[in-house]
Amino acid sequence: MLKSQENRLKIAMEKIEQQNVDQLKNHARNFEYEVKKLEESINLKVAELKSEMNKGLEKLEKNYSTLHGKVNVIDDAIAKLVEYNTLYSTKLDAKTTQDSKVFEKLEEFLSSLKKSLSKVDLSR
Repeated sequence: MLKSQENRLKIAMEKIEQQNVDQLKNHARNFEYEVKKLEESINLKVAELKSEMNKGLEKLEKNYSTLHGKVNVIDDAIAKLVEYNTLYSTKLDAKTTQDSKVFEKLEEFLSSLKKSLSKVDLSR
């Protein structure tokens, strides 16, 4: 009877060991499944993040192009204003010099007129 009890105990232990092995295999499969689910979720989030980043980059590039065009317009306008101002300043300087000469001649004329008038005797 002792032999049969040992045999039954041995069979029970083997059964328990087999159950433990089966449970470990089951836990390993569940763990592997959860890891795959997590990996898929991470890959999906990474794809979404890449998509959002690409959209942001496209928007940034579009804004850069628009801003660059506006800066070019402002740059052209400033260049034309400087050119116009230089041209205007040159003409204004020439006009000022010319006007100064005219005023000098007018002053000379007025001085000579004053001298001539002072010589004329208005008392008669």
